[in-house]
Amino acid sequence: MFWKSKKQDGKERKIILGMVILQDDNSFDTKAFRKDFKDNYRKTINKPSGDSSSFAFKVDDELIVIGHMPIPIPHGDIEGTAKYAYNWETALEDLKNHKSHLIVSITSGGQDQIKRFKIFTQVICSLLRTTNSVGVYKGNQSLLIPKNDYIKEASLMTNDYLPLNLWIYFGYRVTDNGNSSYTYGLKEFDKNEMEIIDSAKSIAEISKFLFNITHYVLDYDVTFKDGQTCGMSANEIIPISFSKGKFVDGDTLKLAY
Repeated sequence: MFWKSKKQDGKERKIILGMVILQDDNSFDTKAFRKDFKDNYRKTINKPSGDSSSFAFKVDDELIVIGHMPIPIPHGDIEGTAKYAYNWETALEDLKNHKSHLIVSITSGGQDQIKRFKIFTQVICSLLRTTNSVGVYKGNQSLLIPKNDYIKEASLMTNDYLPLNLWIYFGYRVTDNGNSSYTYGLKEFDKNEMEIIDSAKSIAEISKFLFNITHYVLDYDVTFKDGQTCGMSANEIIPISFSKGKFVDGDTLKLAY
């Protein structure tokens, strides 16, 4: 039913990038950030350098850079993403007067991508708690997430639960032909995006199924192939096909759910 591939140790990974949206000119304080990070995650910030305008450090051998941009995120970027931010319907109004933003990046490295995203999530949370921030923007995944929602979802992160709503965009569409759902961001984990198209099931059902399958794919490093099947139980057999995406650019895996 599932195809598992061995994790490739030492594989060069992509840069992880995100932005913390600030309501003021710059409330980033390196000392407050370092204290919050240590207190909440019991991890050491190694080789810190810089100040509130540009700060670099290492966590578990991953290089993290925080850079302050004394300008708002371009309205066009936020406007395009806000159209599909089902979790933040007031995003355009809430963000129209923000003053600046922090660019947070984990440079390319060789560690497990899940671990790198967990570190990134922890860094973002410490920044949200210690700055006058309003939310997070992740353009590569088309995500806009309010501050409190981000912190709440991140608090659920464990070895068994991945906060995928902070890492991947789960979109949905309703048409006369049925309900559809899709992922946007699995490419950051070297996985194919997935789509459920024109399903007779409800949006709630297909959204839950797609989230669970995505979680399985990342948690167990699963690689689906055209012609295989998947399911959340031994009795559930969902055919998989691989073809040009309907809601996502490029080829995607279609789950006939």
